[in-house]
Amino acid sequence: MAAHLRDDDRPLPSWTTRCVNCHASTSKAPAFAPPLTHDALLGATSRRGGPISHYDATAFCRAVKDGIDPASVLLRKSMPRYQIADAECMALWRYVVRQ
Repeated sequence: MAAHLRDDDRPLPSWTTRCVNCHASTSKAPAFAPPLTHDALLGATSRRGGPISHYDATAFCRAVKDGIDPASVLLRKSMPRYQIADAECMALWRYVVRQ
């Protein structure tokens, strides 16, 4: 899936854009980014100092495509902006929240 970083339209190498690269921890180090789990996404919480919010399918796809969380807070620059069709993003959402 094609992706780039905010303010940089150069395509990222595919091996750098795998979600698990940042959204999973190892036994040696904590995760760089929050887990992509049902509870973490659907739970109401304050993210990056913004108001209490939770993800739904629309907010998830906005984060994946545009780098904006459900409280309209800009995600880190290191979060890739994916070029993904709406239907593919909805399928990804359904997969992630069923984990």
